[in-house]
Amino acid sequence: WRRGRNNFSYRMLALVLAAALAFLPAGLRYKAMHERAAAFGRVSLHRGQSVSSSLSMLLELPLSPRSPRAGLRPVWPGTTGSETLWEGDARIDFHMKVVHLTKRRISGGISVDAPAESLWSCLTAFERFPDFIPSIVSNVVTRRPDGSASIEQVATLSRRLNLQTHMTLEALPDSGRRHLVLRRTAGHGFLEFDALYTLSPLPTGGTYLAYKVDLTPCPIFPLPLVERKIRKEVPKMLVAMRNAARQGKRAAGST
Repeated sequence: WRRGRNNFSYRMLALVLAAALAFLPAGLRYKAMHERAAAFGRVSLHRGQSVSSSLSMLLELPLSPRSPRAGLRPVWPGTTGSETLWEGDARIDFHMKVVHLTKRRISGGISVDAPAESLWSCLTAFERFPDFIPSIVSNVVTRRPDGSASIEQVATLSRRLNLQTHMTLEALPDSGRRHLVLRRTAGHGFLEFDALYTLSPLPTGGTYLAYKVDLTPCPIFPLPLVERKIRKEVPKMLVAMRNAARQGKRAAGST
């Protein structure tokens, strides 16, 4: 009985409100309906963005470019993100471009106060790669008479998740142009890994070490984890090469 009376009361209230709305002038009635629809649209859009962002983070997909959480990295194909990173006293140029959903192009470089010869010796010392890249746990180099080399490399992507990459890299140095190509030919961890390192003289007498890497990680590796690892390791690698080139310069000067 009480439930029936409550339903009757709600219906009467709805009829009273409808009657009051009907006696409003047409202009005011339209304005009220329009504002209510606009408010509903804003709430719906806000909720849609929230749900979309939460789903993207859950699936580790790129966030919408308009999302307030998407300002730290590029998100959709064709977008780019440039940063100036610092590793100690060294300034690192860092640029990441989203080629497609899982492919990234990393580029940038570092200025080194050492001649190109010293830096080139470090860059082509493939056996010393573990000294420059701490995440490398195994590095077996097979050199060929033409100057190229095959590198069997194992690197740690995440110690906490026990994730490692196993790759065979083809090293193709060009001493005349001071270019080094490192290209994946086999292994797992990356479906594509194609790197180019170049040396250019600076007006100050130093050398600019530039790099460009196109990479596509295996689907089993979370893309945000790979991005963070690269952003963390690239500055350390460049600074380690810079320091080694400086040492080579001082050693050459003392002899």
